[in-house]
Amino acid sequence: MGFKTARIFSLPHSKGLWAAVAVAVCCLIGGFFITSHVAGLVEDIIAAQHQQKALAKLSEARTRLEGQVGAAISLGKGLRGYVIQDELTQDEFTKFSSELIDDVPFIRSLGLAPDNVVKYIYPYSGNAAAIGLNYRQMPKQWPSIEKAMESRSSVLSGPVEMIQGGRHLLVRVPVFPPAYPQQPIAERHYWGVATLVLDESRLFAAAGLAEVSDGYRFAIVSSGQSDGSPDLIFGDGDLVHSEAVSLPLVLPGDKKWEILSYPVGGWSIDSKEVWMTRILGMVVTLIISTMAFLLIQEVAKVRTMALHDPLTGLANRRLLEDRMQQLLAMADRNGSGFEIFYLDLDAFKPINDSYGHAVGDKVLIEVGYRLQFQTRQTDTVARVGGDEFIVLTPGAMKEDERKGFLKRMMDQICQEFTLPGATISLSASIGFASYPEEAGTIEDLLRIADARMYNQKANRSVIKQPAVLAGQTG
Repeated sequence: MGFKTARIFSLPHSKGLWAAVAVAVCCLIGGFFITSHVAGLVEDIIAAQHQQKALAKLSEARTRLEGQVGAAISLGKGLRGYVIQDELTQDEFTKFSSELIDDVPFIRSLGLAPDNVVKYIYPYSGNAAAIGLNYRQMPKQWPSIEKAMESRSSVLSGPVEMIQGGRHLLVRVPVFPPAYPQQPIAERHYWGVATLVLDESRLFAAAGLAEVSDGYRFAIVSSGQSDGSPDLIFGDGDLVHSEAVSLPLVLPGDKKWEILSYPVGGWSIDSKEVWMTRILGMVVTLIISTMAFLLIQEVAKVRTMALHDPLTGLANRRLLEDRMQQLLAMADRNGSGFEIFYLDLDAFKPINDSYGHAVGDKVLIEVGYRLQFQTRQTDTVARVGGDEFIVLTPGAMKEDERKGFLKRMMDQICQEFTLPGATISLSASIGFASYPEEAGTIEDLLRIADARMYNQKANRSVIKQPAVLAGQTG
């Protein structure tokens, strides 16, 4: 019976509570999603700002590096103009080359190869092993020479392991001496190639490049036109397969050159702005969820108060009439009927007079519970007056069914009410009416049931007064 009581009196409140919880949870979930989305946008903006900063540094480094390589190529073109003369001694070449490149720290050596065979080199000391080198017989160096010959323009290649030792970048400048003044380059005869050997570390230092600078890591890679695996030229090789930003380097030759940059600590997006966005979003979400919970719960309470009796938790007259209208509409559609039972407690006023209204209220609550105990979930038990109740049951009853139902309700009401200090006996008068057999409207139905209830009360020869059995305590 305790379970039944809990269902009766807490159901309207529970529905409102669960509805409020559901709305609050939806607000929380939606708020968290929105907060995460906005925080993600802030993260993207901050990451984009960091990348723009990295790109700005890359742009500066690229400009300096391209300028240094361009200066080396210009020196090679100057050498090309000097070798127009037919004969050139090593001493003459040494004298000219020293004037040309001694002030350029990143040019390690300078060589001339008539018909692609190295004949002159500067400085001679330490590089003499390269004299007589035939580029056609050097598989790793010949492609860049051939490219320079075919394109009739300078080519940057490497890094290459040099025969005299070391790994260096090479600038190939093809030499095409004119046969007469202003002869078109396309008509000139190929004489040979000038090679400038660039010291990588000094070149990058001259361009202001370091592997780590101002909190950023740098790298330079090169790859052939169809080669998907880049060669590391400078810097941190891990940047090649990371989320580093990059810019193309405009350098002569058929290779693609790129300069890359990546923050030492990665793209830091866990910033104050992101945390503030998350915290503010969560706070707003919690406030909205709490307000929604309280609002829905309050609406549910107001609705419950409007449709339920505040003392017993049973349906009130308004809810009863609404359900009767629904059953009336259903009956008109499918021919089904319904029954109402009008119940009035006998001699209830003496209970209030003898024991007080608090005890009377407990009796009314227990009556409501007992009526609920005898009804189905589809039935409606309503309190419509001080000690008046109406039971609404869908579906027409046969006479024996109705008598059995009336007896069960009466047996429940007539059971003793055990209270602290006393036991109270109670009885009731019950009238009934059936739709559509006995009435065509709700008003007529209520009038008939009410009349039968009062007739039953009036026809009783003796009205049983509440009896108190002394000495029994609850």
